[in-house]
Amino acid sequence: MALCVLALSGVMLGGAAASVAAARQAGGVPVSLAITSVSPDFASPGRPVIVSGTVTNTSGSQISGLSVSLRSSRFWFTSREALQEYADGTTQNDSNLGVSTDLAKPLAPRATVSWRVTLPGSQLPMSVFGVYPLAAEVDSAGSQLTVSRTFLPFWPGTKSRGDAQRQDVAWIWPLIDQPRQGRCAGLLNNGLAASFGSGGRLAGLLQAGLSYSQSAHLTWAIDPALLSNAAVMSKPYEVGGVAGCPSRPGGPALRPEQASQPARAWLAGLRSATAGQQVFVTPYDDADIAALTRYNLDYDLDQAFTEGRLLAGHALDRDFTSTAGGTTAAAYGMAWPADGSANRADLAHLAASDKISTVVLDSTTMPPSPEQNFTPSAQARTPDATASGMGVLVSDDTITQLLGSASATSGAATRFSVEQRFLAETAMIAAEQPGLARSIVVAPPRQWDPPAGLASHLLGETVRAPWLRPVSLARLAAVRNPVGQVTRQDPPRKVSGAQLSQSLVTQVRQLDQQVQVLTSIQATPPPTPVSGLDRAVFAIESSAWRGRAAAGQHALANQISGQLTSEEHQLKIVVTQREQLTGKTGTVPVSIANRLHYDVRVRLQADPGGGVTVKKQPRTMTVPAEEQVIVKLQVTASGVGSTNLTLSLLTPGGTPIPDARTSMTIQATHYGTLALVIIAAVLGVIMISSGIRTFRRRGQRGRDDASSSDPPGASPGPGEAAPAAPDASPVARSGAAGWPESRDRPEKADTVVSDRIKTRRAGPRHGSTGHDLAERKETDDYAWTPGRTDRR
Repeated sequence: MALCVLALSGVMLGGAAASVAAARQAGGVPVSLAITSVSPDFASPGRPVIVSGTVTNTSGSQISGLSVSLRSSRFWFTSREALQEYADGTTQNDSNLGVSTDLAKPLAPRATVSWRVTLPGSQLPMSVFGVYPLAAEVDSAGSQLTVSRTFLPFWPGTKSRGDAQRQDVAWIWPLIDQPRQGRCAGLLNNGLAASFGSGGRLAGLLQAGLSYSQSAHLTWAIDPALLSNAAVMSKPYEVGGVAGCPSRPGGPALRPEQASQPARAWLAGLRSATAGQQVFVTPYDDADIAALTRYNLDYDLDQAFTEGRLLAGHALDRDFTSTAGGTTAAAYGMAWPADGSANRADLAHLAASDKISTVVLDSTTMPPSPEQNFTPSAQARTPDATASGMGVLVSDDTITQLLGSASATSGAATRFSVEQRFLAETAMIAAEQPGLARSIVVAPPRQWDPPAGLASHLLGETVRAPWLRPVSLARLAAVRNPVGQVTRQDPPRKVSGAQLSQSLVTQVRQLDQQVQVLTSIQATPPPTPVSGLDRAVFAIESSAWRGRAAAGQHALANQISGQLTSEEHQLKIVVTQREQLTGKTGTVPVSIANRLHYDVRVRLQADPGGGVTVKKQPRTMTVPAEEQVIVKLQVTASGVGSTNLTLSLLTPGGTPIPDARTSMTIQATHYGTLALVIIAAVLGVIMISSGIRTFRRRGQRGRDDASSSDPPGASPGPGEAAPAAPDASPVARSGAAGWPESRDRPEKADTVVSDRIKTRRAGPRHGSTGHDLAERKETDDYAWTPGRTDRR
């Protein structure tokens, strides 16, 4: 019977070996092995460790007779470099622990099966605090097929002389995205909709941070642009168009979207999670600090900081402009350049202009000098870089790269690998110098997108690990002369990473000028701390463009440039092509048309030269939105003929508005002088005529006085005037010259003529003789006296 069993066993082993051999011939290693869990994540004396994972048949043949066993060692790692060598498989300082599990069923082609192996506490090979190797191998008929490696920290659990000191660890919790807004209030794209929703990147980071914000003492790093985007999405909003602005005929269309409940909930949750916690904000749209400083775009960087702080303070209901008030407010004075890289000029500018007292740099930017055989404390100083001796916190580059190695699409094995390696790295730092309490800064990638559950597990490990003590960044920055601090290299003079091309920098400078012009003419300040004009430039200068195709950055710059240029063209000077003056001086009407949707304050200026001068240049005026204002200019031409008058629109500060310039022709004539000559001639004739009448009337008055000596009732002789009526006024009799008195002269003339008429009419009673005809002739001659108005 025993022989039969042995024979049967031999057949089964032979069959398994044959299937594995066939699979090897088909395509190398026929299976893949992954560790997906170690519980607990660090070992303690007497406690069992359960290791779980999966095996996958990668061949096209069925495989049977597989088993999984564990490997480890009683020797701990002595350096962080040794961890990497073991993970790469270049060293194998482990051995089989003698614990395994068999796969009960044959493994079909492409099938995956889970496995689990328990390592009893009594069989743990560890005894001293440190990081130990841990591996699982899959065997077939006693032959190793493949292996999966990880790490197992060991904590003795009892306090004794020489135990490891706890290391201060500070997490930066980044909530940073890419530019989503341009010139207008709409969004360029709707990528945030999924990120705010269930299972989204930002939703997961917020949930993990909310759960561990206090226990892990997180320091939140928030891009104010993300808060602005969430606020936009909290109401009905639009997506698409040109830079998020209303599209023109033939352009890309806007797509209306309903208000996003996830975005509203995310923003409210962020306010709750960060209330009373340490927060610092990046420049708006996470503007690239190194790039802007390199190209002397310091004004843009200062504006991005200033306006970003204002907007974040408004959104989170706190003041980010003051550094007074303890460690919570001290976090406001922090900066975190993209990739953790900055040079001396960057730090000097941050210290001088942007109220930055502490900057977070990557450990590769300021390595220890000389090199050390342990990981120094994260605190550093730059006494030679800035006059203020800015504080520096150095984030661990190895951990940053580790956290970024897993993405949202990574599987359970990758997620576990990152979790366990993070725990091993921090334990290794502590084990390098167990008696030296140092500090660690953990800075994930800026747009960190971890797989589901990873962020929470990492924070949980940070809180539970007995060799770690969570603290805030501000607390680390406040420590004077920290233990474990070493001399580091000063920040380099040059930093590779300024990603703005020279052509893009030139375009950005042009955009800056356009923004300054349009901002300066707005009659009413924008309702939000960050206007659309600012967003337009910050979006182009964002560090999010690093590592991406430059074509997208240039395309956005071109879109925004076109939009700003279009707005400038909405201000026009409207004049007639030719204006004729009645002489050399006159009034010229000029219209200023504002087709923008906001009121503007501008100044009209007549350029000197061209043969035309303006008596008084107009003052700054307000032109309402969608309206025109007429300005009347008093102009004087230097000579008769056609001359040009050139007009420009200026900002209140005197900067010309591009394309708001025109000219008109002024036609000066002699009409004005000729009219004066004619008027003077007419007045001269009138004065001469008035003088003649006055002279004649005075002569007539003399004759009247002479005729007063004739006998009573005597008839006037030929050529003599009849005596004045008794009731004639003295003025009428005087015949005084002058314009007012001339109105009375017809009354006297009528009296004289009526007397003569009476004389002529009396004639027929004596017969119509020749003497009567002669007398009528004399009467008619008298009635024709110059100045009379009753000539018959």
